[in-house]
Amino acid sequence: MTQRDWQKDWDRATMFDDIEFLVNNPRPLLNVNNYEPPYVLLKYWLQEAKELQEIVSGRGRELLRLRSLLGGLNDELTVTEARADAAEKALGLMEGERDQYKMWQLDEEKRANDAEYREQKLKEAVQTVDELGNELEDELILEDILVKFKNILSTLYPDTPAPKEGSS
Repeated sequence: MTQRDWQKDWDRATMFDDIEFLVNNPRPLLNVNNYEPPYVLLKYWLQEAKELQEIVSGRGRELLRLRSLLGGLNDELTVTEARADAAEKALGLMEGERDQYKMWQLDEEKRANDAEYREQKLKEAVQTVDELGNELEDELILEDILVKFKNILSTLYPDTPAPKEGSS
């Protein structure tokens, strides 16, 4: 089929508003060059309309199919995002617990190091008193050493009150 000018065909078709006139005068005499009967015009444009409808309905079906597919993908994306949010939240909780554990571990290491340091100082103090006690037998000097020893012990455990004399 050849390409036609829609506006020209429309103008020609509107000349035949009265159907009765068309039935009684299948070939009216008009001042129109290259006159074609209305059925030629109608046949062409009906064919065009059919093709356009097929294209539109085909695209419409394809559009509905794509819309359905996109809807499914959007649902999957929403679920995946929710899972990612939950995983991120869980990871944040785990990181918080890990940080708490690290802080506890550092605290325990510090306590262990402090205890080891105090133990070492206590050993040194006992060793010093033992050495001085063997060298000196003067009671005043031994009492002076005992006072120094108590002072050393009080620095080893400052948060623990020293036992009072006479109490066990």
